[in-house]
Amino acid sequence: MAYRLVSAKGRLRIALICVAMCSVECFAQQRIGGVTNGSSRDAVRHNATDELSHVPLGVTVSDYTFGPGDIVTISIDEAPEFSGAFEVSNDGYIALPYVGQIRAAGLNGLELTQSVVANLTKKELLVDPIVNVGIGEYHSRTVQVLGAVTRPTEYPLQRPTRLLDVLSRAGGLAPNAGNMVTIARQGDVPSSTSSVVTIDLSKLVRGEDPVGNVEVLGGDVVSVSIAPIIYVLGAVNRPGGFAFSDPGSGITALQAIALAEGLKSVAAPKRCLLVRTSPDGKGSERVPINVASILSKKSADPFLQPNDILYVPDSGPKKTLEAMGRIAEGGAIGAATYGIGLRAAQ
Repeated sequence: MAYRLVSAKGRLRIALICVAMCSVECFAQQRIGGVTNGSSRDAVRHNATDELSHVPLGVTVSDYTFGPGDIVTISIDEAPEFSGAFEVSNDGYIALPYVGQIRAAGLNGLELTQSVVANLTKKELLVDPIVNVGIGEYHSRTVQVLGAVTRPTEYPLQRPTRLLDVLSRAGGLAPNAGNMVTIARQGDVPSSTSSVVTIDLSKLVRGEDPVGNVEVLGGDVVSVSIAPIIYVLGAVNRPGGFAFSDPGSGITALQAIALAEGLKSVAAPKRCLLVRTSPDGKGSERVPINVASILSKKSADPFLQPNDILYVPDSGPKKTLEAMGRIAEGGAIGAATYGIGLRAAQ
C-alpha cells in the first residue's frame, strides 16, 4: 500500500472542505426537522398529495343525499376538534366548529366531504385533511308503509329504494293483504311523476309487471290494500277467516270449506247456512245451502262474496236459521276482532 505525504497547505485545504461539508449536513438536518413540525409538516404532505392527485378518503355515505333533520357525523383523526355530530338545519346547513355554516342539504356524502375539505383548506385551518362523513340518524327522507303489512311504520330511505324493498323491510305482507298497492307522493315529486300511483301487486310478484317495482321517494306513503275476507265457521277442521287476494277469480263454497281443511265427522252438510250482508249494508241475509247436494254435484257450487259467512252446523239438535245466523255472526266478529284463524287463501 502506498502513502502520499500531504503538505501543511494541503492539510489545511482538506480541513476546510470537511468543515464545509459538516455545516451543509447540519443545515440540511435542521431544515428537515423544521418542515416536519407544525404547518410545514402539512405542507410536505400536501405536496405529496398533489403528486398523487387522490380524492378525499373515508366517504361512507356517498349515495345518500342529506336533508333537513339528518344527523351528519364528521370525523377528522388528525384534528378531533373539528369532529362531531351535526344536525342539518331547516334551511339545509350544518355548523362546523371554527368554520361556520356549510351547506349540507342536497349533497351526497362525497359532495359534502369535498365541501368540508374545501372549507377547512380555504380558512387555512388544515391542509388536505382526511375527512370521514357518515350519517348518524335518518330523518329527512322517510317513507310510511301502512295497511296489510307485518310491521306498518315509517322507514328511512338510506339509498335508492324500490317498492318491493320497502315491503320487505316492513316484514312482508300480512295474511289479509290484498292485490293493490297505492303510493301517495307527498314529498318532492318530479313533474313527470303522478302524485298517486296504483300498482297491481299480484302481477308484480309474478313478474308480469316489472315496471311496477317503482322507486319510492322521500315523503311517500305506501298503502297495501286489505283483501276481502270470507269466514268458514262451525263443524270444520280449521274454522276462521280467509283472505283471498284476488277477488276477481272468486271462491266457491266448496273451495272455502277446503280452505278450512274440510268437514268434521259431526258436520251436518245438508243444513249449512250462508250469512251475507244486505246490499244496503243495514242488515244481513240468511241463505240455506245444501253442501251435501253440492258435493254430489246435484246442485251448483255458489260463489261467495266478500264478508260472507259460511256456517256448517253439527249433527246435534237442529237450530233455526236465526239461531245459526247469530252464532255465525258472533264467530265472524271474533275472527275479525282478534284475528282468530285468519289465514290467506292460496
